[in-house]
Amino acid sequence: MIPMNLFDSFLSEYDSVAKDAIWASQSETFRRFWDSQVINGQPESLSDESIDVIVRILDRNGKGNTGEAEAIARAMIAQGAWHRMFRELCANKELSSTISSILASQDPEKRAIFIDKLYQINEGKRNNLTGPSGNAINAMLAAYDPFRNLSIISLKDRLLIIDHFAFPTTFDFEHASAGARFVKANDIIMDGFRSAGVTGSSRTISCFCYFPPMKSLWRHELSVKRVDKEVEVTVPVNDDNIAIEENEGDGPRESIAMQALVAEIGAKMGLTIWIPKGDRTRVLQKWHPSEGALLDDLPLHYGDTAMKTIENIDVLWVSRRTIVRAFEVEHTTSIYSGLLRMADLLALLPNIDINLHIVAPAARRDKVFEEIRRPVFSLLEGGALSEKCTFISYDSLKELSLEKNLTFLKTDVLDEYSEPAE
Repeated sequence: MIPMNLFDSFLSEYDSVAKDAIWASQSETFRRFWDSQVINGQPESLSDESIDVIVRILDRNGKGNTGEAEAIARAMIAQGAWHRMFRELCANKELSSTISSILASQDPEKRAIFIDKLYQINEGKRNNLTGPSGNAINAMLAAYDPFRNLSIISLKDRLLIIDHFAFPTTFDFEHASAGARFVKANDIIMDGFRSAGVTGSSRTISCFCYFPPMKSLWRHELSVKRVDKEVEVTVPVNDDNIAIEENEGDGPRESIAMQALVAEIGAKMGLTIWIPKGDRTRVLQKWHPSEGALLDDLPLHYGDTAMKTIENIDVLWVSRRTIVRAFEVEHTTSIYSGLLRMADLLALLPNIDINLHIVAPAARRDKVFEEIRRPVFSLLEGGALSEKCTFISYDSLKELSLEKNLTFLKTDVLDEYSEPAE
C-alpha cells in the first residue's frame, strides 16, 4: 500500500507545475537534437559541446551538472561513452532509425517490438546502448516524453517497486524479452500509482519514488550518521554472484592484461608506475616499460602499515612524490579485496587526496556499486568510499588505450571513461 501521507509531504517540497514546465523545455531540446543532429546530421559535425548539453539532460552525472540539476537519472554511463554512442548513432542510420521508432511509438506492443529489434541489431556492439537494465534507451524515452515515460530507468528499480507495493500483474518478467519488460514495467507502475490516487506526470511519480522517505521503503536503504554528515547507504538484499560472460574476460589472465594496460596508459601520459612486486613477473609479460617508467621503490614516507597497504594496490600512477591515481583490477566474484585495500588506504591516511578506481568487467558494474555503498565503506574518516572511488569497465579502459594523443592528455581524461558511484 502506498502511504499517501508521504505523497503529500513530497508535494510540499516538489513544485510539479514548475518542474513539468522545465521538462517540457528539456524534452524539446532533446527532440531537436535527435532530429537535427543525430537523424539528419553527420558524425563529424557532432561536437562534444552539443552532446554534453544532451547528456546533462539524460544523466545526473553528466559533465557540468550540479546536485540541483534537472536530469533524468544516474545512468551509470561515462561521459566519453555517451559521446561515442551518439556519434555511432549518427553514423549508423539503422540503429538511429530504430530508436526513432521506439521514441515515437504510442502503442506499447509496437514499442516493445522496436526495442527488441534494437537489441537484436546492436548485439555484440560495445556502445552502452543496450543492456539488461535498459538505462540508455529508457533515459532517452524519458527525455523524449517525460510525461508518459518514467525516469526510473533501471529495470531492477522498477521491479523492486512493483514487488514492494504489490502492484497487480500477471506478466512473466522472467521469460519476457527486454522490450516487453521495459514497456510493461513502465505501465504497471503508472497504473499502480494512479489507482492508489497518486496524481501527476511520469516525471512527478518518478521523483516521488526517489523521495528519500519513499525510497527507503522499496530500495532497502537506510541513513547512518557519520561525524561530518548523514550518509545514505545500501544494504544488499542478497549476495548474488554475477556470472561473467566469456567475452567479458578470462579470470586472472584477463585481470593481469588489464593491470598491464593501466600501467601502459599511465606511462604514456608521462607518469611513473608502481606495480606490487608480487605481480611484476606476470604484468611485465604484457607490458614492456621504457627505462625509468616502472618504480623500484615508492618515493613516499608514511608509516609501515600504510606503506604495506599502498604497496599492494594493483597499479599506482605517480608524479614525483605524489600518487595521482590508484587502481584495483577486480576479477573475483565478491569484488571485495580491492575495495578493502582502497578503504584501508582512506582509513590509514584520511587526509590523502587520491583518485581511486575499480577496474572490472562491465557485467560487474552493479556489483561494484553495491559493494562500494556498503555501510562499512561509508563511515571512513577520510570520507565515504563511494565519494572517492569510480568504476572503469574493461571495455572503457581498452577504448582509452586507443586514444591517439595519450602522450598529450592529462589524467583528467579518465573522468570521461569512469562512472561514479554517487
